[in-house]
Amino acid sequence: MLYEAGADFSSTNMTTWYDRMNGYSTLPSDKLELAVKIEADRMTRGLILESERQTEMSVVRNEYEIGENNPSQALYKAVVATAIQAHPYHWSTIGYRSDIEGVTIEQLRAHYKNFFWPNNSEAILVGDFDPAKALAIFDREFGPFAKSSKPIPEVITVEPPQEGERRTVVRRPGNVGLVMIGYPRPGAKHPDFMPLEVLSTILADGVNSRLYRALVDKQLASSVQSLNFTLRDPFPILIGAEVLPGKTHEDVEAALKAALREVAENGVTSGEVKRAQQQIEVSAIRDRDGTYPFASSLGEAVASADWKWFLDYVDNIRTVNAADVKRVAAAYLVPEHANVGWFVPSASAAKAPAVVVATTPAATVTPATRKEEPVAVRRAVSTPVKTSFAARTTRKVLANGLTVDVIENHSVPTVAIRGLVFAGGSSASSAQAALPGLTSRMLMRGTKSRTKEQIGALLDDAGAIRTYSTSTFETVINAQSLSRDLSLLLDVLADEIRNPAFGAGELIKTKQEMKAAVLRDDDNTSARATERLTQLVYAKDHPYRAAGKELLLTSLEAASKEDLVRFHQQRYSGANVILAIVGDVNAKQTIALVEKYFGALPKGERTKVAANATVSGAPIREAVTMRGKASMNIIFGSASGLRRTDADYEAALVGNAALGQNAVSSRIGKRVRDTEGLSYSLASRFTMSDVLDGVWLINVNVAPQNLVKAMKSTREEIDKFAKEGITLEEVEIQKNFFAGNFQVNLGTNGGVAQSLITAERFGFGPKYLDDYPNRIRAVTKEQVDRAMKEHLRSDRLHVVVAGDLEKLPE
Repeated sequence: MLYEAGADFSSTNMTTWYDRMNGYSTLPSDKLELAVKIEADRMTRGLILESERQTEMSVVRNEYEIGENNPSQALYKAVVATAIQAHPYHWSTIGYRSDIEGVTIEQLRAHYKNFFWPNNSEAILVGDFDPAKALAIFDREFGPFAKSSKPIPEVITVEPPQEGERRTVVRRPGNVGLVMIGYPRPGAKHPDFMPLEVLSTILADGVNSRLYRALVDKQLASSVQSLNFTLRDPFPILIGAEVLPGKTHEDVEAALKAALREVAENGVTSGEVKRAQQQIEVSAIRDRDGTYPFASSLGEAVASADWKWFLDYVDNIRTVNAADVKRVAAAYLVPEHANVGWFVPSASAAKAPAVVVATTPAATVTPATRKEEPVAVRRAVSTPVKTSFAARTTRKVLANGLTVDVIENHSVPTVAIRGLVFAGGSSASSAQAALPGLTSRMLMRGTKSRTKEQIGALLDDAGAIRTYSTSTFETVINAQSLSRDLSLLLDVLADEIRNPAFGAGELIKTKQEMKAAVLRDDDNTSARATERLTQLVYAKDHPYRAAGKELLLTSLEAASKEDLVRFHQQRYSGANVILAIVGDVNAKQTIALVEKYFGALPKGERTKVAANATVSGAPIREAVTMRGKASMNIIFGSASGLRRTDADYEAALVGNAALGQNAVSSRIGKRVRDTEGLSYSLASRFTMSDVLDGVWLINVNVAPQNLVKAMKSTREEIDKFAKEGITLEEVEIQKNFFAGNFQVNLGTNGGVAQSLITAERFGFGPKYLDDYPNRIRAVTKEQVDRAMKEHLRSDRLHVVVAGDLEKLPE
């Protein structure tokens, strides 16, 4: 029912974290009653059947195995378990394999009866509703429930003091060396928590942070992080770094400890505190942009503190000063209380560098008109006028060909910018496969007039963020700020896109970090299986054919500043840029700002992608051997012949969704996940269906012992669908889902901006946001069957399995 109403796997679910279990649904506003009824059912009417436990056990076990494939998750669990030895936080919420396999139905029912009571629950509703009517629905659905007949169990264990440094090492196959250090600190309601929040931001947020300067700039690490989770009881602040190729864990650990010791002994500056406060404040506002983000943020605060903590969070952050930060650093970053963890790739794994997490430096001119007044975090939310998106959009194509769409939304004082440059991986030859990605990474490394540190200071002081990433087709721009800082943000983006410095020193560092990213991806079973499928489907030099690790690394090493400059001049032009800006802005003034900052981009020509043919021939079965992996990825796939602008695109979407779109509501999902319990994660897609023909694929994650059965069941469902087609009921369910889910995705400024970008990208224009639900609802069963016969050729499917195996089973 929720799926048909428009909820997908990410917008309706139940999850577990240390202090709570939650159920949530994000739906169109006219589906409130349905959502409340389902949450009421979850509270006391769960059947907890043994037949469902058996299949769900293997699904959750597969989720556990997927996590075990991730070096970062494995190290995190080890460090937390080392730091916390008595309190229940010692155990990760998913548990251990034996817990998952051994828990009985009686234990599950006892847990349910102990905790699922109205006096142990809180309900949070955010969105477009009438409060009186909503409360009446809650009263009707939840009011009849009795309180628990006995006290709700509480945690009574207090973690004993740590009496010396503790160490843990995780050795397993992988391409990423990691160091993490945890220091015990108090819970969220302790007076020291807010200074610790500021300290954590000062340590690792942005290119001017203490750890970035001490490790990334000095080429010891490819990225750094500091995690200070909001939890009810004491928990470690977790500080980590990813080891750069050629450096040692000892070097990175020593540098981390030295940087932390410097803060504890000598403190931080008032400027650092002010910058961190602004970053935290703006982040809190962004976390309240949209119904689900707001409800989720409030829910986590309620679980680990209370609703007043949530409302007062930014005000309390503002009270922190430099002396407070120095005091908590000295009090908690104590050498004897360190819990040091290393992830060391084992000898059997290919030697490789660390994961690259794109850091967001910053760049921009500081406008003289920028205001410094505090942000009204609790500003009243007004209901937007419900007119069409086409009518609300101000659209302009500049003289240089740049397209910009602007929509005003005055409910929250933020602005979201989404954009793209047609300069993706497909716009370079295979011999220069790394060039597009390297170019986009270098955009944040300084311009001809500003260093990356100067840019970082400007953006961090405003709490603004921006990132660039490269996909097959384009460089993607993602930026957010308070609306008062829009001029600053646009100036930064324009400066970086127009005038990147491509400095020699930064190029060396960026190459090292990108090499680490390539090696990290090479350690991912899903990525390796997908990569191999593209190599089977597409001929050499086809823009959609994945280059592979060796070619990427070779082209990365060979790339010169001159190559970057040439590629930038060819691709970063006005005709190749689309921007969408949504938020608390004035559309006319925003267009003027875009013209001011981006108008000087040369016009150029829109990039056209040429392609060789797809590879013909018999289907191929291959194994991609990756030793030591706890789970595998199965991919069935072939060329689809489908493009985004084809008339049958929506019909193909509906058909694919019924077959395998997600693990909950599709045919393959219901059989492989729900009935047989073989996989936690599976999905089918018409992917890469862009300006050129794409592929259809189904990607199923399984444990090695379930490989044969999962391959058989998946193949049978594909063949059955190809033979019988879709049912009328499936057509209606999927049409309702796509129409409703589109509404859900338009619930944030960022979601609206992204939809505008997609519409412009394919020449549909802003009207597409209004037309899409109708286009979906117009799809018929006959159209779906025709589209799937045309674009899913079940007799031509390649099969690739990546994991710990030599060859595919017969």
